[in-house]
Amino acid sequence: MLHKTNELRGYHIVATDGEIGHVDDFLIDEAGRALRYLVVDTSNWIGGRSVLISTTALERIDSPARKIHVGLTREAIKRGPSVQTADIDPAETLPALWIL
Repeated sequence: MLHKTNELRGYHIVATDGEIGHVDDFLIDEAGRALRYLVVDTSNWIGGRSVLISTTALERIDSPARKIHVGLTREAIKRGPSVQTADIDPAETLPALWIL
């Protein structure tokens, strides 16, 4: 299922053990125009930190409920890289969601 990124902004992130935040922004591979990471605002859960979730963790998108389910626990997301600390290799070859 394809989604426009603007439509996904604000969707709640649901980890395997409960909600953890909402989509605030995106990191996109400009060369391939592929969505690589969701920038997730967890300010209501872990004190104002924005973390990155790779698109490889996405399990399903529930559009009517405005939720994105991921295959990670809340603790794993809390320990994940922040926007400020991420060391992302530009040549990364992880599977991607394509934006048309």
